[in-house]
Amino acid sequence: MKRIISITLVVMMVAALLVACGSGPEGNYVVKSIDGKAVDEVVKEQAESLGQDADALLKQLNIEKAEDLVTLEIKSDGTVVMNVNMLSVSYDGTWKQEGDKIAITMKTSADSAEQTTEFTLKGNELSNNEGDQKYIFVKK
Repeated sequence: MKRIISITLVVMMVAALLVACGSGPEGNYVVKSIDGKAVDEVVKEQAESLGQDADALLKQLNIEKAEDLVTLEIKSDGTVVMNVNMLSVSYDGTWKQEGDKIAITMKTSADSAEQTTEFTLKGNELSNNEGDQKYIFVKK
């Protein structure tokens, strides 16, 4: 009986460790909203301003879904890649986590200084709290 209890406790501890390891920010994220508007709505508004429908605009940008306008890949080695697919550009950077805060540091061009943006991790969502545009990303 003691052996069964010991094995059960070990299995529960290992399971708890695996859950804790999986709860970090690492992963691939797609944009959910920009400045408080759903990304589908942002694409629709931009398309209408250009006299197009949303699907035509996405096709023109070589993007399958609106959520792929901006993607974020947070890697376990402390690096991050942001793809601004609507502009066909990619930025490399680094990230650090303190509690539910994720600081992402990037250079947006070869001659620019590094810029750090702080995000809040809540469940599977990352949201930034500063800057001109507010983004919410959701983990795929």
